[in-house]
Order: sequence, then structure tokens, then C-alpha cells
Amino acid sequence: MAADSGRKIRVAELFAGVGGFRLGLGIRDFEFVFSNQWEPGETKQWASRIYGERFGPEGHTNQDIHKVIKEVSEHDLLVGGFPCQDYSVARTISGELGIKGEKGKLWTPIRQIIQGSHVRPKIVFLENVPRLLNSPSKYRGLNFAIILKDLLQMGYDVEWRVIQASDYGMPQKRARVFLIAYRRPTNNTFYRNGPGVHGPSVRSRGRMVKWLTGLTTRGGNNDWEIGPFAEVFPVEGILGIEKSPLPSVEDFDWSKKSSPFKNAGYAWQDNRRNRWFCTFKATPIYHGEYTKLGDILIDKHNPDYEIKDKEKLRMYSYIKGEQKEWRIRKVDRKDAEGIDADDGNLWDLYQGCTKSYDAQIWAESRKSTAYKEGIKMSIIYDYTAGRMAYPDSLNKASRTVVTAEIGKSVSRMRHVIEYKEDKLRGLMPIELERLNMFPDNWTEYEGISDSRRGFLMGNALVVGIIERLAEPLARLIRGRSEW
Repeated sequence: MAADSGRKIRVAELFAGVGGFRLGLGIRDFEFVFSNQWEPGETKQWASRIYGERFGPEGHTNQDIHKVIKEVSEHDLLVGGFPCQDYSVARTISGELGIKGEKGKLWTPIRQIIQGSHVRPKIVFLENVPRLLNSPSKYRGLNFAIILKDLLQMGYDVEWRVIQASDYGMPQKRARVFLIAYRRPTNNTFYRNGPGVHGPSVRSRGRMVKWLTGLTTRGGNNDWEIGPFAEVFPVEGILGIEKSPLPSVEDFDWSKKSSPFKNAGYAWQDNRRNRWFCTFKATPIYHGEYTKLGDILIDKHNPDYEIKDKEKLRMYSYIKGEQKEWRIRKVDRKDAEGIDADDGNLWDLYQGCTKSYDAQIWAESRKSTAYKEGIKMSIIYDYTAGRMAYPDSLNKASRTVVTAEIGKSVSRMRHVIEYKEDKLRGLMPIELERLNMFPDNWTEYEGISDSRRGFLMGNALVVGIIERLAEPLARLIRGRSEW
């Protein structure tokens, strides 16, 4: 008999943002019994306000997650996109904090909620940036190994997959790593016929391949189960026969060069408490239609988004092109200020180059004696960037939406489109919402600025990914008689 067939699936949502998980899961099978959204240091808490406006206040909290751990209602499915600042490629290597950093600590309340629940959630469904699999820079993969270790110790098998939304027809090139942790029955692997019995035999490997990719190996059984990822985001890839011991957090020789975790995989703990994993490079399989940036543009735009100023256009032309610059870290500012240069010091020279948006000025600066002294003191390092599309192509999926997407200043990562011949403008909030597959004006709220709406979309996920996984997850939770 199917489990829990008489009621909706109870969901708890952490780090809810403006509700991407909730919107994607829909209302047919799922009932949200708890949600939390709180942004440290923000007085107006726009994301939480919008969440409450769209879904109602019942069960929603706007407090530090550490303070409401004991308030989380019993649930079947725990979801969340925990903050990714420690893992994002936007951070410099020198500023990287890893899982022990302030934002990285937010994994801790997730673990505590799972442990503290009287009835542990059947499935834990999390989202983060792909960098999570490779961080921190000096011990690549260590952060992810900590998360896997915690989940396996708490009685879960864990599957992960990096999904690039545009690979499956969605309008934005936004790659995220998704984790689905499956609760195991007591003293048993999660699936009697699933991948948790993976071993060196061809038969066991076939089950794993079927679960992870949806493909049936030679001699395999078509009745073997397909995992949620493989069902709606099919891939191909070569999965080795041998399973591997999960790297020890304390004893593994973590490398600066590579992580043991690829863009897809599965980890489990056997009945002898041995921890294993398999991982492979997954290549997307998709034959459907693709939505392009040009498809989501509104017909009439706000003139304030037009870029007409000649100086600003010059600056955009420079910053979108190839750059050969140099940098000084803020921690080295005092040393730089102590080096004399024409009309000031090395720090002044650096700031002048930065504000120039001029390749010739950067090139000339390298002839300066102050620059050469900075090189000798090892407080200067090179920065290069390749040319990017300018304006952005309307015939492809957009680049990743960033938190600074809307603003008056010139930014390399902001989208600039040609809405008419030789007429340029930036993207508007509705268009950013469409790129993340939210309804139009989802982030509209009295008093909120367009730049804040852009910030919220830069932090959001692509709703279409969650929409596709909703039915497989619901079916899995309801269909299991053993949890």
C-alpha cells in the first residue's frame, strides 16, 4: 500500500527567499507547514515580506534560523537553498572562508533540524552553487564531504547532480548543484532494488546506472527504478564498476588541484557503517524546445533602462571586452600608500586606473616605478578577463542573473541588450523574473526598489527545475511503504 496516500506531503522550507521551492512544488500534493527567511543586517526584510504576501503568514517566520530550530513542524520533505557566499565563484580565493565561515555555518541548523525532528524527513532536497563540490580552494571537496558525512550518519543516502537550467530548454544559463537525501529504513539500505546495494557485480552496477541515468545496461532489468533526477533530467555518462570509500574528512589527502566529486553521484552507508560513493561526469540529454533571452523580453520597456550616455557606453565597451589589469588587495593598501608615484602614491595610481576604463592607461601604468616597486613587494597581482558578448545575444539563453543586475553604475556582469538597432538597455525586474521562471511582478511590493528586486532574482533559483522534480518526489514519498 502506498505510504501517506490520505494526506498532503508536509514540507518545511528553509532559507526560503521569495519562494522558488514553494512555487515550483505547487499546491496539489504539498502542504507547507513551516518556512523561514531572514537576511542578516537587512532592516526591511524584503524577501520575507514578499514570501508572506504571496503565500500568507501561516507557518512563516522571519528570524535567525538558529533561533527557530525547535519551532520547525514535523514534515516529510525538507527543502532549501542555503546561502552560498562561502562557495560562490564571485569570492576571491584569498577571501574564501569555506564551510567554517559565517555563511557556511548555516549548514549546521539544517543538520540540527534533521536530527531534532521526532520523525526525520523522508527526503531532504537542497540547492547550492556548483562550487560547493570543489571548495575550499586548498582542500577541494572537503566542504561537500562534511555534508555527505553528516547526512549518511543521520541515516540518509545522498544523490547529487549539477543542473544547468538552459541545458533543458530553460531561458537562463544558471548552473546549480542539487542534493536529494533519501531516508533509509532502520538497519537497511534505502532501496531494496535501488542503488544503495551498489557493489562490484554487473547486476549491482546496473541498478546504480539505471537510478542515476535512466539507462538500462546490458543484462539489466527494465523494472529497476529510475531516480528523480534521471526521470526528468536525463543524462549519459560512464559509471565505473567499482564503488569507492567516501573520503575521510580528517584523514583524506585533500588536494588543491581537484575534488573527488564530479557533477553527479550517489553516496550511501552500508549495514556495517562503511561509507561509499560513486561519481561520474554527467552529460545532459535533451531534445525539446529551447527558450531564448529574446523570448522573454517585454514589449514596452521603461526608458530609464536605456543606455544613452556616450561615456557610459564607452565604459561598457571596455568592461565587456578583454581586460589586462592588475590588482592590490585591501589588506595591502597601507603598503601601497607608502610607495610614491606621480601625483600621489601607488594606491592612488591603482584607483585612477580602475576608474579610467581605459586599456591604454592600464598599459602605461606598468611602466611606472611605483608599479615595479609593488611587484617587488608582492602586493600586486595580475587580473585578466576575456571578451564577452556585447550586447548580449537574444538568440541564446541568458547568462546567469547576478544580484547586482539592476543599477546605474557600469558592471561587467549586467546584461545589456540591443532592443532596436544601435539602441541599448538593461534588463527590467519582470524580465529577470521570467528568466528565473517566476510569474510577472512576483517581487513587486510597495516601496521596494528595482535594484532590490534584481538582487532577489540574483539570489533565486530557476523555478522550472523544481517544477519538473515535484511529481517524481511526490510519487516517491507516497509510493514507499517503508521509511
